[in-house]
Amino acid sequence: MFDFSCPKRTCIFWFEDLLCVHSLFLVSLAQQIHRINLEMIGDSFELRREFPGLDIKPRLIFDHPSIEQLSEAIVNLPKADVEPAVSEGTSTRLGGSTGESSAYVSRFTQLTEYVASDAVTTVSYETTGMDDVFIRSSDGMECVLIPAACARIGDDGKFEGGDNEGPSHEVNLESFLMDIEPVSVGAYARFLSMVHPSQEQLLDWCILPEEDERCCHIPIMRAESGDGWQVKSGVPVSWPMILVSWYGANAYALWAHGEDWSQYKSAVSSFLPTEAQWEYGARGANPARFPWGNTDASEELLNVCWDASVYEGVSHVATPLTELPLVSVNVQMGVSPFGLRGMAGNVWQWCRDTYHENFYLSSDASAPNAWNSEAGDAKSERGGSWVGGPQLARSSYRRGRIPEAKGRCLGFRCCAPSTRLA
Repeated sequence: MFDFSCPKRTCIFWFEDLLCVHSLFLVSLAQQIHRINLEMIGDSFELRREFPGLDIKPRLIFDHPSIEQLSEAIVNLPKADVEPAVSEGTSTRLGGSTGESSAYVSRFTQLTEYVASDAVTTVSYETTGMDDVFIRSSDGMECVLIPAACARIGDDGKFEGGDNEGPSHEVNLESFLMDIEPVSVGAYARFLSMVHPSQEQLLDWCILPEEDERCCHIPIMRAESGDGWQVKSGVPVSWPMILVSWYGANAYALWAHGEDWSQYKSAVSSFLPTEAQWEYGARGANPARFPWGNTDASEELLNVCWDASVYEGVSHVATPLTELPLVSVNVQMGVSPFGLRGMAGNVWQWCRDTYHENFYLSSDASAPNAWNSEAGDAKSERGGSWVGGPQLARSSYRRGRIPEAKGRCLGFRCCAPSTRLA
């Protein structure tokens, strides 16, 4: 997002803007910035952790992409007494040669260690020092409060939309909480260890029949101790959970919100995002092709397949599990105006709705808090993945699969009414 190829020149530009203002507030701000490694600042959440006294909105960096513009914007924010923040986890920049190498990594808060005494009875949300970010007690997930809005959903062809993406329409959405990133393999293994599902339920959720050649890519296994589940050796616990069906995603979402997870085949009380919630969470108030706007996709912005020819005549099964081209859920890629990560690329994400290509033609699509509750053979999925090209990662792109489907490019995140904060 920023050009840090010349840190010295970057700092010069930064301080030239700051030093031209002489108020005590700006002197304090300059001293604070001096203490920060600029390469650690990957998004507005990190800025807000460093400057808790400033009214920094999620769109600040999106609307002020250059160092100069961001400097001016920060010094013009409402003045407050700024005290240095002690960060519980700052962003770091990744090295290496993977798709993550030019991205930033935010702190990873999801709980992945199973403790026998753990139990989810009542679910609460802890504050983080930011008015619109909370941590869910059941699994440690950071959740972002998305404000109520009259959201524009769909595409009439302006952004290469297919017939199933139109007509675009408005949907009045009440405020809701959405997971800041997809659920990780570590969090899912912990969930299995805590709920002790039956073999039938496991086959419904995340386990494949022995004859399925994709078994080698299941990222979790029964714990060597025989008690519970664990992530397979070499697999990062922060990878997104894959090979999980809609049923498996719904079961986790119900459990994470303290509800009866045994009702995982029903969408009536689901805590998966509706298509409208997901799309608004991805695009924000100004509909665009991608979460970051209308600029073309690039390897720095999202994790997708850039060259389909590399897979021609090659089975993905030939690729070792640990070499699948996935990136961790806390990597700053596919970031939306609300600061949600992974809203384009990496893994598709299950939605609550029954998928129908003509749903947007119905009046139900424009109802308040709209979602398709009709019975059907498929569930909706959004976001694109490492398997497909960037055009599939457009924010309005939609398609569906049967709820039993499990894919190496398919994961999920949770969503809940904001009334849960009460």
